[in-house]
Amino acid sequence: MKKFNRLATVLGASALVASTLTVGSALTSASAATTSFKACVVTDTGGINDKSFNASAWKGAQDAKMKNPGISIAYLSSKSSTDYAPNITTFEGQNCGIIVTVGFEMDAATAAAADAAPTQKFAIVDDAPVTKVSHNVLALQYQTNQAAFLGGYLDAATSKTGVVATYGGMNFPTVAMYESGFIAGVRYYNKTMKAHVKALGFKPGKGTCTLAACPGTGTFIGNFSDQTAGKQDTANFFAEGADIVFPVAGSVGLGSVAASQQAGAGHYVTWVDSNGCVADAAQCKYFNATVAKGVEPSVAAAIESAYAGTFKGGTYLGTLANQGTALEYNSTKASAAVKAAIAKISKGIVAGTISVNPNAYPANN
Repeated sequence: MKKFNRLATVLGASALVASTLTVGSALTSASAATTSFKACVVTDTGGINDKSFNASAWKGAQDAKMKNPGISIAYLSSKSSTDYAPNITTFEGQNCGIIVTVGFEMDAATAAAADAAPTQKFAIVDDAPVTKVSHNVLALQYQTNQAAFLGGYLDAATSKTGVVATYGGMNFPTVAMYESGFIAGVRYYNKTMKAHVKALGFKPGKGTCTLAACPGTGTFIGNFSDQTAGKQDTANFFAEGADIVFPVAGSVGLGSVAASQQAGAGHYVTWVDSNGCVADAAQCKYFNATVAKGVEPSVAAAIESAYAGTFKGGTYLGTLANQGTALEYNSTKASAAVKAAIAKISKGIVAGTISVNPNAYPANN
């Protein structure tokens, strides 16, 4: 499958479309702006080098700059939640043409800033804040349970021990959505293949998982930066028999990679957000696959629209249908038959004939 860091250049103009944003579309020309335009990114606590959604957002800004010489870019990293509002304020003082905030934890700070400065353009990754004037905020959201369903099926099909696992950074809907889809994929594999693969780490709750609320309980680190905790939890899952772990925790997941290295041959990680073998090429052999979201191209498109003067607030929703989320094969040893089955399942999800709700399938554990 195509890597998300290339999607903005290889997709046609209609490939990724939402009510207010076309990802991959060309600007009229770089000369659309006669003065220097500054695009600014405020990262969440995982940092710019988390090899996940913060890094992807920054890469999106870099892509926009590369395509349009009139754009300059800058970022500020948040060490804690107390940095969100000051970082936004700093960039407002630098006359940024658009401020991109990364992560649902920045909801309140982004909403407050947007309400206080209705002429300032904002985009926020993984969140849809409620504001008094929505025309200046573009919410970039992704239906990741769709691609995670494929990841769960793949991990179940390629597990040698018959046990897989997942854990999250914090129990927010955008995290739980990945895990809910993953569990659904494992359960679907068990149902259709008459198998009994166990899935550890997350128990879906009753009801439907949405971007507003995704019920479920399980193993959560409590942040997106503690790699030591991620390594320990992954080692615990390996001790329980799992051979593939799916961390939905930003840079915490790098601890899972370290645990896979320590555990030795036959222990893998399915990565999240940004293609593992691109973000961390040196560790590629430890990545079974990546459940990716199109942060990079959607951030690039948001910046380009602000630069071109076509920016509109609203919501962009990435799905399997518009390639805003996808399963990317890394070092998986999945057979051609498994990959063909996943391709067929993907079409079923898009068509609505296959549910990504884990409660639609029997639970084996």
